[in-house]
Amino acid sequence: MTEELFSLFEKTGNRLRYEEAYFGRRKYLVAFAFNALFAKERDISMDLSGLEWVLEQICAETCWALPAHVNRKKDEKWKITLDLFACETAQSLLEIAFLLRNDLRPELLCRIWKESSRRVLQPFLIQENGAFWWETSKSNWNAVCCGSVGAAACYASELFPVLFPNAESIESINQNCEQILTRVTRDLSCFLASFGEDGACMEGLGYWEYGMSYFSMFAELLKEKTGGKTDLLDGKKQRKIMEFQQKCYFPGGNTLSFSDGDSKSRYRMGLTCHFAMLDPNVKIPPLVRAMHFGEDPCYRWNAAYRDWIWTKQYLNVLKSRSDGSENAAEERVCSGTFTYLADAEWAIATGKHQTAFAIKGGNNGEPHNHNDVGSFLYFIGEEEIISDLGAGEYTKAYFGPERYSVLCCSSRGHSVPILDGKEQCKGETYRADAVNYSETGEISISFAGAYEKESRKKLIRTAVFCRETGELQIKDCLKTAPLDNGFTENLVTRQNVSREKDRIRIGDRGTLKIDGVSPEKIQIIPCIHRDHQGKMELCF
Repeated sequence: MTEELFSLFEKTGNRLRYEEAYFGRRKYLVAFAFNALFAKERDISMDLSGLEWVLEQICAETCWALPAHVNRKKDEKWKITLDLFACETAQSLLEIAFLLRNDLRPELLCRIWKESSRRVLQPFLIQENGAFWWETSKSNWNAVCCGSVGAAACYASELFPVLFPNAESIESINQNCEQILTRVTRDLSCFLASFGEDGACMEGLGYWEYGMSYFSMFAELLKEKTGGKTDLLDGKKQRKIMEFQQKCYFPGGNTLSFSDGDSKSRYRMGLTCHFAMLDPNVKIPPLVRAMHFGEDPCYRWNAAYRDWIWTKQYLNVLKSRSDGSENAAEERVCSGTFTYLADAEWAIATGKHQTAFAIKGGNNGEPHNHNDVGSFLYFIGEEEIISDLGAGEYTKAYFGPERYSVLCCSSRGHSVPILDGKEQCKGETYRADAVNYSETGEISISFAGAYEKESRKKLIRTAVFCRETGELQIKDCLKTAPLDNGFTENLVTRQNVSREKDRIRIGDRGTLKIDGVSPEKIQIIPCIHRDHQGKMELCF
């Protein structure tokens, strides 16, 4: 974690090089901490040398925030920046210190307490309410930062009398903790407000998991601290949010990848088990899609630790409900249904032969927005016949003015028409005009409003998904004056594509028939997509 790597984002916009080193260190933190906790649980001798070494290294880091989240040119105090990962680091270190308070070296425990206080808790306290933009943000930043700061405050107040038994400021520390808890509890209402009554996360499934992991972690700590008087997870809307994940998993194991999502998402077993204990309607997706230790590129301590403790708690609950057989868990694995999320304007359906279909209305000013009003995806088993590429590589350009020149963010990277030679426009005002649906699987979206006014008149997409056969029909109807640059249908897939007489073969299982267009006018155009990990991927 050198200055050369830190400055790479400023010079080139590349984030991955520094983040590989940063999160690599967090991987060792999680691994060594679990090694110690497993030894403690089994009452065997523990080797703390690795854990103490990595804790010292993190305490000595120049800045806990990522280069992409600091501005060294404009902020002379950039070393103390409260971003997602600075807040996460404070929570991780203090929770590990609390769990191993009788085992780690006292001087190291004191250092962890002081560094977390200096870098996160005190900067948060000395700023006025709402001083940090994420305190009022309707995004995952709100839940992660507020949840981490709140949890860190809880552990800091618990550790203080242990580490500094003769200090006269214990009452002041407790008051600071209460002040932080009051503030972040209020702030977290903004996170809940980011969800509609349908419980959908507009940022994508992965960000649902990210935000809810920290929200739920803090909610549990707060509930314990208040003796059950304050329960942030109690409510009808919260139940809908808990049930969102299962609606995004398809029979072949793929996932809904709208916005900055991922069609191969892995779920956190701990968070899912926690919600299953709170809400009987929560269903566990296929067990093979649960996230393994090495599959979280950020190696988040909070989620990994709760994968362990919340899953154990859930298994104990299952044993108390039945004879303890594994079948009890299998009964909760979800099956496909038709779902319409009214606030998000998403329709999701599954059918025979492990087919799945999803389509969206919405607008082009959503969190982690893609210009994708009217876009759809279609799966047969594990094959993405029609793809939503999901998140691309996060760079400076990805979150800057050039965002919609990136394939996966632009409408040309989605299965939506090009109207009069023009793509959809960015901004909340560019939206679906109307969405209608029936429980039989027919969806109608009027979405000329997603294009420039000069290019549009009336554009209606009708999708009919037959759950009995798994077949999907898409019909676009355009009513307009003659267009100078015509009307171009645009479909996107990750699969290999070939022509077969009057049809297009997509992958091994998909067959596409296009009516109203002569075969010679169909173009197969290869494109390169850089995925979230920066890997180049061929699509068409």
